[in-house]
This record gives sequence, C-alpha cells and structure tokens, in this order.
Amino acid sequence: MTAPLATDRLDNLAQSLGYRSVFDFTRIQLRHAVEQKMAYYQSRIDYYQQKYGMDFIEFRRRVVDKTDSHLSKFGIIEKEDDDMEWELSIEMVQGYTDELQVLS
Repeated sequence: MTAPLATDRLDNLAQSLGYRSVFDFTRIQLRHAVEQKMAYYQSRIDYYQQKYGMDFIEFRRRVVDKTDSHLSKFGIIEKEDDDMEWELSIEMVQGYTDELQVLS
C-alpha cells in the first residue's frame, strides 16, 4: 500500500514543471483536454456541414421534405444517424464552451 502524496509535495512537483500550484496544473491540463474534445466535436460539425452543404438548422428544415433533390441522394437511416451525431456534436461544443469559462 502506498501513502497518499502530500499537497506540499504535489505543489513542489508542479512548481518544478513551471506551474504555480497543483491547482493551476490541473486547471490548465483540464483546459487542454476540453479544448481537444471541442476540436474533435467541431471537426464532426464541419464534416456534416461539408457533407450536406448546409448548416444544421437548414438541414433540419429541409430533411423532412421528401422532394428535396439535394438530400434525397442520402439514405433515410444515414440522415437519421447523421442528424443525431450532428446534434450531439453541437451540444457537446456548447457544453464544453461553458466549461471553458469555468476553467478560465
């Protein structure tokens, strides 16, 4: 069994790495992790915008029109799956944006 690391020891280690404290190290590392997640989900949003040639709001408006010649070339299940993933990606970016404000 190992003894838990003392806060002073963790602060010293963080300071040796150029951070003011373990708290600052943690905050900065969390910020980087959140930014990476945001970049991933933003890349998904960009992918769907490029794939369909429109933003999500327009996609949602047009996807219900079975006579839409642009969207008719995509399968129903494909559009449903993309709709869910696209919406989730937007929600994740919005949620992570809120979290970044907390970490600033």
